[in-house]
Amino acid sequence: MIAEDAPGYSPSPSRSGAMRDPVRLFDALRRESVTALGGVLSGFWGTIEEQVRLEALAGHDYSGAQDDRMAVMALGHRALDLATRYRESLERGFDAWRKPASPPLSDKSLSLMSEGELEIHLAGQHTTELLDHQFLHPLEQLEERLQALASALGVEGPRANPVRPEAAVAAFVELFGAEDLTRGLRPLVFNQFDKRLPEVLGDLYEKLNSMLEGAGFGSQAGGGTRAVRGRPGTGGGQGHGAAGADLGGQAEVGGGWVPEGGVVEHGGGGGGGGGGGGVSGAAGGSGGPGGGFGAVPMGYGIGAPIAGGAMHAAASEGRPPRYRDVVREQLAHWRASGGGTATGTARAGDPFEQDASPGDAHVLRTEDLLNVAQILQGDDSAPYTRALAASDARELSRVMREAIRGGVRQLGLDADVTHFSVDEEDAIDLVGMLFSSISDANDLEGRARDFFGRLVVPYLKVALTDDSMFNRRSHPARRLLDVLAEACDGNAGETPQDRETLDRAERAVDRVVEEYDDDQAIFELAASELRDQLEQQRRRSELAEKRAAEAIHGRERLQQARAHAADLVGSRLSERRLTAPVAQFLDRHWRHHLTQAWLRDGPGSSRHHEAIALGDAMVQVDVDAAHARGRVVAEQLLALQVPLGECYSSCGMDATAARDGMARIISALGLPDAPRRVHAPEAGLEDADTGAAEGPLAGLQLAGGTDTLDFDPEVAARMRRLRVGQGLRLIDEDGHETAARIAWVSPLTGRFLVVNRRGMRRMVVSPEELTALVAAGRVAVRSTDAPFDEAMRQVWQQLNPKAASNARDERAVNG
Repeated sequence: MIAEDAPGYSPSPSRSGAMRDPVRLFDALRRESVTALGGVLSGFWGTIEEQVRLEALAGHDYSGAQDDRMAVMALGHRALDLATRYRESLERGFDAWRKPASPPLSDKSLSLMSEGELEIHLAGQHTTELLDHQFLHPLEQLEERLQALASALGVEGPRANPVRPEAAVAAFVELFGAEDLTRGLRPLVFNQFDKRLPEVLGDLYEKLNSMLEGAGFGSQAGGGTRAVRGRPGTGGGQGHGAAGADLGGQAEVGGGWVPEGGVVEHGGGGGGGGGGGGVSGAAGGSGGPGGGFGAVPMGYGIGAPIAGGAMHAAASEGRPPRYRDVVREQLAHWRASGGGTATGTARAGDPFEQDASPGDAHVLRTEDLLNVAQILQGDDSAPYTRALAASDARELSRVMREAIRGGVRQLGLDADVTHFSVDEEDAIDLVGMLFSSISDANDLEGRARDFFGRLVVPYLKVALTDDSMFNRRSHPARRLLDVLAEACDGNAGETPQDRETLDRAERAVDRVVEEYDDDQAIFELAASELRDQLEQQRRRSELAEKRAAEAIHGRERLQQARAHAADLVGSRLSERRLTAPVAQFLDRHWRHHLTQAWLRDGPGSSRHHEAIALGDAMVQVDVDAAHARGRVVAEQLLALQVPLGECYSSCGMDATAARDGMARIISALGLPDAPRRVHAPEAGLEDADTGAAEGPLAGLQLAGGTDTLDFDPEVAARMRRLRVGQGLRLIDEDGHETAARIAWVSPLTGRFLVVNRRGMRRMVVSPEELTALVAAGRVAVRSTDAPFDEAMRQVWQQLNPKAASNARDERAVNG
């Protein structure tokens, strides 16, 4: 018999009467929780030390690796102390729930966090938000039952749940000082904690709910409702009112950024095919477009087969539909409507794409499919690459199915009577759409596209075995695709640095293809190697952006200086009869002198005023000469010798040329009857920098200024509020999108320097020109998303075209 105070004890129905004692029940809950959560740190530092060792072998930063190893060894020596402090912190949470401590005296002083403390704090905050959302439903049940227990214990007022995710995460964060975790160690520590804690919380919440329900403290809203255990990465157990992470990981808790396609709206037990519902949001600004459909959290997981429809199954179990239910229902509707086929008809010709018949058909087991994938992993990936390049009429998922059929035959099975299970169908379709969307959303050259073709099979294996890749941002496979897309987007290998980046990307892909079996650490190692190269590339990109901005700014200043000088010259020559040498001096040498003074000292400076006064004096000398005021003319020319010398010098004339110029002026002014007429200024020099787009948008050059543009002034006003870092999507004539962002905003003209993901200039446009491009459907203002997120947004739009169309219509109405 298990003692009541033994770890892992939970009351059986026969003992529930004994456990109705609220005090004893509270003590049992406390022991169970502290024991379970304390186990998170069991073997924790040994695992981290092994990860640090592997990264040191794969990396090139010896000094940084040594720092990480020393730091993790120091933490390993303190493992017992850290575990004790962690349990004590959890126990204090229970004490505060039972008998809240007196509030501490308020401290009005302010203190600043160090960079290390801030990063640790933010990492803990991010983990808390994800877990709160993941375990929303079991937490709601636990809160209600703990409230009932509090009433039985005589505890008054609201109490913070001592086993809420925030309590466990805060206890973990409190273990570290600012210098305990190096920059390289922080992500390893929190990724490992993120991996362990959800598994423990899922079991713990299920057990605590069972203990409370067995003791008679049921849910106030219906104690018979079965607690739903949330699983890591699945979004399981999330309620109707939660706005979860969408298919691409975009949506944030609290109704923040959501994907263009929104999320699926659902009824109590209805089908998930429609995806209708209201859309809210607006395009433009830094927030990007938004659209909210219902409240089913988006993420992806492969789980139990559908029995009569996932949505109906969820309703029959008395729980909200989980993410996997909604996505699987949507995939079923998509396939039933001929999704992904060229003809739009059901794929009845392929036995792999039909439902398993009750006769002699054989449903391929996941283990068998993984064996097939292992065979295909080292095979020729050219068919996948051709499908990604659209040089093959077949979509990628069909190419994958045909390759799998060949692998099935190699296993000795009859491919004609072998079918996929629902799990496998979903995995193949989603991986196929994911890679196709990445290829469409990035500017990939032939070599770079081959990298992604080679990764199709390894990622199919991940999708079959891990249901968190599609909705967990920290998933190592997801990180690799992000850094790989960043390295390859727009990279044609034109420079030695670009070729080096592609070589590093190829080595990362080689590592995954050759070594991946079931250990996802391979993805993290490959991503970390490539990330180091991207950091160097990013520094070069920042320098290139700075140089491009400086060059554009210099041209704009030159253009403004020239325009200002042209206005002054035009006003002095307008309707004035002057001798040819004086008019020529004003139109050429004085114009250049004015431009130089404006550029070097700025408008309104004393030197600029002196330059303007020189031109006015020359006009007055010509007028005096016309009236035969020889003495006045001579005195003025003597007084202007020095300013004229400076003017000629600023124009680059040597002493001889300057003397010749002054001689011509003196000769003309010495003759009162010299011919005089009104002179027209010469045409000004055109600015070499236009707002022309480059690359796939090369046909979008806009000339003639904003007077010839057709644009909405209200939208243009919103465009003027865009700032550096704003994400854009550039769309070519074929509808192919590429990522871009605003790298610089001119302080003189308000024009935007737009660069691609690698910092290469794509175009320079004014807000009005950008408005015209948006109206023409050639540019979309959208937040800068990670490549994986952007691809999953497109996947969801493909699965839910009605929602995507509604979102686009709504944005068009809102401008």
